[in-house]
Amino acid sequence: MSTNLSSSLSLPADPTAAFEMVTNRDYLLQVAQATGGTDIEITVTPTLDGGVTIVSRRALPAELPSYAKALVGDFLKLTETRTFGPADADGSRRGTVSVAIDGAPVSIEGPLKLEPTPDGSIVMVKAEVKASVPFVGGKLEKFAAENIQDFLRIEEKVATKFLEQ
Repeated sequence: MSTNLSSSLSLPADPTAAFEMVTNRDYLLQVAQATGGTDIEITVTPTLDGGVTIVSRRALPAELPSYAKALVGDFLKLTETRTFGPADADGSRRGTVSVAIDGAPVSIEGPLKLEPTPDGSIVMVKAEVKASVPFVGGKLEKFAAENIQDFLRIEEKVATKFLEQ
């Protein structure tokens, strides 16, 4: 069983500026902190084809229902990996996103797109959330998907402020 997640991040910047921002270590640090992250480690590694791999590790307070907290404890230690390939002629990029949570039987992965819009750019995520826990797996997937949606809304606010600087 799995839960599908579809979300987007609207940015008031052209795709080139949006890509520069979403791969900027200072921006990524601000996002991690705004979502409650501690013990943050971020690496941004350019690829030979003009793309990039971003790995963000952080601990988050486990504000979880009791059935889930028993599995992971008081903190969620997660590793988020985002990849972007080279830019197309219009500045759009394709990539992937995945999130692994230490000790939790949950995986999150799917395609990631950065595309131009009339007002700037949009980053779109369509991920599949899977939990391999009998009986409560569906609840855990839904909870994880809802939290990811909340984190993306926080990221959108951070992005808007970052672009205004």
